[in-house]
Amino acid sequence: MESAMRASAPLAVATVASLFVLATQAMAAPAALGGLGGGTCRALAVNDGGATVGACRNAAGDFLPVLWSAAGVAAQALTPLQADGACAAVGLAEDGAIGGNCDWGDDGEQAPVRWATPSLPSALPQVLNARTGDDRAEAWFVNAAGAVAGISTTPGGKDQPVVWKGGQRAATALPVPGLLPPLLSPATDCSVVALDPAIAPVAVGHCELRRGGIAAVRWTPNALGGYSVAWLPALSAGGDCMAVAINAAGQVAGTCEDAAGDLVAVRWSPASPAPAALRGVPRGSAGQQLFAADLNQAGVVAGTYIDSDGRSRSFVWAPSDDPASEDALDLGGLGGAAVYARRIADNGRIVGSAENALGAEAGFAWSPSADIADLGTLGGRTNAPAAISRNGLWIVGASANAAGQRLAYRIGPGQRIGAAVAPRSIPHGSGDNGLQSLTPPSPPSCSDKGDDCPRMTSYCNNSTYYSLMSAQCPRTCNRC
Repeated sequence: MESAMRASAPLAVATVASLFVLATQAMAAPAALGGLGGGTCRALAVNDGGATVGACRNAAGDFLPVLWSAAGVAAQALTPLQADGACAAVGLAEDGAIGGNCDWGDDGEQAPVRWATPSLPSALPQVLNARTGDDRAEAWFVNAAGAVAGISTTPGGKDQPVVWKGGQRAATALPVPGLLPPLLSPATDCSVVALDPAIAPVAVGHCELRRGGIAAVRWTPNALGGYSVAWLPALSAGGDCMAVAINAAGQVAGTCEDAAGDLVAVRWSPASPAPAALRGVPRGSAGQQLFAADLNQAGVVAGTYIDSDGRSRSFVWAPSDDPASEDALDLGGLGGAAVYARRIADNGRIVGSAENALGAEAGFAWSPSADIADLGTLGGRTNAPAAISRNGLWIVGASANAAGQRLAYRIGPGQRIGAAVAPRSIPHGSGDNGLQSLTPPSPPSCSDKGDDCPRMTSYCNNSTYYSLMSAQCPRTCNRC
């Protein structure tokens, strides 16, 4: 899935104190990526091979799009469309192709572009054309196959969502759903927010309705080379819906309003006429608002919810498509009041941002075989993950160093994420990230790590949570 990016293991009520001493499998500490002499960089996207794209400020103070190869940390500035013209990257395909926008012409306009071979320093980007009759266009994001999504704009300023299919420079329009001209469509403006990983991708997004409100839609390639559009069903008549992600199986994650006006995380599936709905964490909880953020190839959804106390928490949800049994796991926290899941990889690893006990923004990773863990920093106080590769082996983002500069980083296979431990106060600007590894005491060989394990019995043999439940609830799950 590609888009315009909490806690306790399956123990939704694990306390912060217990999280501080639970064993946390880790992936890696951040490794700084090189810059262009301006002291600031940010990583935007990473593919399964570890190639990373982002932006760095040069010595003249200009931000330039850059590529970091998987084999090194040196930043390579991408070639602009015209000399001294500005560019910005928006995403990276699995074959290394990069999408973005560059200055073009004498009027200060920008054009969408694709760097098909960005590793060649002299390779110019290809211009992606606007629709016939339109005077400009803009790229928004890129899928795994190199297809680019964005908008094409008429001389009168009307935006039309479009896709540039993998390897193609011509824009294909994503139509507004509804009636044929001259009858008015019930929808007005539409936006594309995610593509599946195909060369000619299925797209999802949302449209503003003429009566007011928002509806989720799906665009499917047709035999004529264009796209057909269909509404994604809502939970209630007149209820708003928004889609956020789609996988290769055609499953779509999103958020809908129910009949009571509450926000519910949903997953649409091609074989089901109605979406699966998650209404509370745990199931039966009242007064919550749930938002899907992403889903992986297995259809597992990550998202954020506002609990009854008004705190932002996060969840992972493997829909059962049985309304009576839909439930999710809270991801836990890092000692602060808020946790925001952003992306989920195909191996189940989730990355996001959380407030730590000092009130600073901390990056985290969670996986089905490990508790939530702080990603660490480059020596400063904050870390903001931007993306995780589809295979879950690479994480990229931006972190502060001891001098307060925001630098790009990458975490890859073989690196380890330290255990989530209680932060300690540190002087501002010191090189210490406020975390230290703790060796947890060895628990009895057959004891659960939380009092809530009996409530989670249904997850013991769930393939998605099997490893995690075995580690956290061995007694309840009869693993000993």
